[in-house]
Amino acid sequence: MALSQTVSVQPGDRSEYIDAVRGLAALYIISYHLALIPQPNLAVPKWASPFVLNGGTAVTIFFMVSAFCLCSSMHFHRQEDGLNARFYLRRFFRIAPLFYFWIGLTLIRDRFWFGVTHSWTDILLSVFFVFNFVPGKQDGFVWASWILSVQMAFYLLFPIIYRYVDNLSKSVGFFFFALLVASGYNVFINYLPIVDVQRASFLQFSFLHHLPSFALGLVAYYLYDRFIRDKSIGRDSSIALTAAAAFGYTALLSGRLNVLFDGLYWQGVIYGIFLLALSIAPLGLFVNRITRFYGKISYSVYLNHPTLVFACVPVYRIIYGASVPASFQYGTCFLFTLGLLTAVSYCTHRFIEEPGMRLGKKLIRKVS
Repeated sequence: MALSQTVSVQPGDRSEYIDAVRGLAALYIISYHLALIPQPNLAVPKWASPFVLNGGTAVTIFFMVSAFCLCSSMHFHRQEDGLNARFYLRRFFRIAPLFYFWIGLTLIRDRFWFGVTHSWTDILLSVFFVFNFVPGKQDGFVWASWILSVQMAFYLLFPIIYRYVDNLSKSVGFFFFALLVASGYNVFINYLPIVDVQRASFLQFSFLHHLPSFALGLVAYYLYDRFIRDKSIGRDSSIALTAAAAFGYTALLSGRLNVLFDGLYWQGVIYGIFLLALSIAPLGLFVNRITRFYGKISYSVYLNHPTLVFACVPVYRIIYGASVPASFQYGTCFLFTLGLLTAVSYCTHRFIEEPGMRLGKKLIRKVS
């Protein structure tokens, strides 16, 4: 296809590029935790180190894409009766079944693997997704689950936000309001009677700290709604925006993006530009069968990967014991992990996530 040829954005394309972005985020965070979970950490090739060790930024992609998709979903379902009840049921049965499965599995794993038991308080905090708001409990005892508590807090507030933030100018205003709230929270947390190490972790994982990232997802959606949806736009515009996002990402890695606001929120700006680029034209390098597949199972990939990586550490040590370049060592570990993780995550998606979503749909029909 010529660069100047126009592309009409179709509903199928929208689903595909969103799945692809989720898939890329899932693969990115695997590469990040693959290096950091083993102790001592796996050696990463020097050429790949800046990229791999910034894989934690993939969390911002999940938050921003989540807000983007929620706006699209609410717009699509806006004429339905009981809109908010339907929304909460969809979100709960999308997230809870697999998470509850991992609560049970973690209790068993920690008891027999580490000799650790968890209190009923910890369990209930996880069951109700509120551990993010309790100092010392903010990251949850299910590995990597802190993101779910943050997501659920946003889901709880989203119908209210969506009611009042309903256009581009309001979404930009909401972003700066969220920045103000995050800045105020950053000051407030200094007065909490907790130790400094705990304070830093509580801030890092807190919902209010990440609220501007969700707000940027709203901004991206309303930019899409105003300038891209149902319009024919040149493919070269998608390529130009992708190049701009790539340039911004390199500036982020080099530490040059620390003006106006925290680098965390520049991540959202950069990934928002990338998302809008793919909404114009799903460039094959990023939107393809592989990335779409991992996007569909990305939730399973995210919750499954920490335990699987930890379990594979003995295999990594064998691979790193071979006298071969670090690129081969790390690449082999990544492919080995990805193969196992793909099989496990497909199964949990197929037999836990999908039945949970079907149950949610049945309850929604009963409500209606």
